[in-house]
Amino acid sequence: MLKKGLIFCLLLIGAITGCKENYVEPDPEALGLDYYPLAIGDYRIYNVTDIKFQFNKGDTTRFQMRERVDTTFSDQTNTLTYKIVRSVRPNGNSQWVDDSVLVVSKSNSMVVLTKNNTKYVKLVFPVKEGAVWAGDAYNDKLAAGWAGNNINGKIVYTYDGVGEPYQLNGESFANTVAVKQGDRVDNGAVLSDRKEVYAKGIGLIYRLYNRIDYCSSSDGCTFGEGYKLQGHERHEVLIAHGSR
Repeated sequence: MLKKGLIFCLLLIGAITGCKENYVEPDPEALGLDYYPLAIGDYRIYNVTDIKFQFNKGDTTRFQMRERVDTTFSDQTNTLTYKIVRSVRPNGNSQWVDDSVLVVSKSNSMVVLTKNNTKYVKLVFPVKEGAVWAGDAYNDKLAAGWAGNNINGKIVYTYDGVGEPYQLNGESFANTVAVKQGDRVDNGAVLSDRKEVYAKGIGLIYRLYNRIDYCSSSDGCTFGEGYKLQGHERHEVLIAHGSR
C-alpha cells in the first residue's frame, strides 16, 4: 500500500512539473494589451465638444478633460484595480477641477471600467478583427430601444480596423483599433453611432457618442424631415498624453 502511494505521489509530481515546463506565458504584444496601457501617473487630455439637441436647437459646450491614473488597490476579489481621476477645465489657461472617479481592472482577457457604479467591458483580449462581445455584460442595463443589434439584451461591441493607422487632427497614429459600440444606424427616424478608437502604447485617442431622434411622419410628427426632436452628440479628441 505504501509503495502504491509513493508511486502515485511521484506520478503527481511529474505531472505538475510537466505542466510547468509546457506552460507558455501569454505574449502581451500578441494579446494587444498595449492598446490600453495602465501605470500610475499616466494621463491623457482631450478636447471635448458636447451638444444637446432639443426641438431642433443645439446647445454646445466645449471644454478639456483629463484622465489621470492616480493609485492602485486590490478589490474584494483581490484583483489589482486602478483609480483614474477625471478632471475638467474650460480651456488650457484654466485650472483643473476634479470631476469624477473611474475604476479600471485589466487582465489577460479583458478591460473592465466602472463609472457611476456601472461596469463596462471596454476591450477583450486577444484583440482580433471582427471579434464581438457584450459591452454591458456586467451591468443591469438592457439594449431595449437601442437601434443596433444586441446579445441577450446587451449591446454588441465589435473590433474594426485592427492595426490600421488613424488620422486625428493632423496627427497620425500608426497602430490603432476601433471599437464599434453597436451597429451604426441612420434610418431617417434615428441616428445612432458610438465608437472608441485606441492607439497602441497610448490608449483611447477618440470617443464618439451620437444619438439623435428625428421627426418622423410615422410617429405623427409634422415638423418635417431632418428635424431633431432630441439628441446628444459628443466628441472627445486626444490632444496630449504622458506620465508624471
